[in-house]
Amino acid sequence: MMTSEQRLDRLERIAMLMVRVGARVRREQNDKINIIIDAQIRNEDRFATLANDLTRSHNELSQSLNELAQSLNKLAAAQTRTETRLDSLIVAIERDRNGNPG
Repeated sequence: MMTSEQRLDRLERIAMLMVRVGARVRREQNDKINIIIDAQIRNEDRFATLANDLTRSHNELSQSLNELAQSLNKLAAAQTRTETRLDSLIVAIERDRNGNPG
């Protein structure tokens, strides 16, 4: 049979073990939380970089599309001028043929 003092010593040892286990568990949880926080920070940095890259790509694409639209407008205008001149040439040739029989 244990004396009161032995029981008290035993309870103190058990309490100390519980405190150590609790401290170890808190450290492990803190380590895991820090790992999660670090991963979140890295992901936020990656997302910010991706967002910046996407914005830059969008702006470059918009600029390229605007330049293409301008080029197409110039080409359409040149084609219209060519068609007008070709029509004038055809009319002149038909007049010449009609005025100067074969």
